[in-house]
Amino acid sequence: MYTQIDKMGSKFNSIQRDIWLHHDLFSPGWWGIVIFNVLCLILFLFLMDRYRRLLISFAFLVNFEIVGLGNEIGNNFDFWSYPHQLVVLSHRFNAVDFAAVPVIMTLTYQFFSKWKAYFLATIVISAIICFIGVPIFVYFGLYKLENWNYFYSFLVTVLMLIISKLIIEFVRNNAKRYSH
Repeated sequence: MYTQIDKMGSKFNSIQRDIWLHHDLFSPGWWGIVIFNVLCLILFLFLMDRYRRLLISFAFLVNFEIVGLGNEIGNNFDFWSYPHQLVVLSHRFNAVDFAAVPVIMTLTYQFFSKWKAYFLATIVISAIICFIGVPIFVYFGLYKLENWNYFYSFLVTVLMLIISKLIIEFVRNNAKRYSH
């Protein structure tokens, strides 16, 4: 049984690589993903708090992992798909917003340090991402909802932002405690 599954996985990967090389690489959708994410990363570098560079960089890595894990789970359960792939090696980099959402989450953490303000910003940012950003990506064919909707995305984005702050604050507080 495992041998059959392994062969099917190899065949799927081969087909996926072939489609990417001959139909997706350098297509308008591929360039859209590249340009959008590069612009988001440039904006992040421009807006990053230089005095808290290490903490904010750590926050970005935490957010990148949270978003990447969320995309892996959603893709695995066929909640959504990405018709265009930036790279064929990992689903984490295939999301049209693989850098954008972690950048937005990190800047939310940077600009709203108090929990009350952070939570309110989380609601607003999640609504903008899920009820404006996601429909735009769907319209342009960069993101496809399968067994999912915008409201579910909103709830998950709020949850990701809260988990992100909890993790970052936990590490930051423990780092302070052990550095003295």
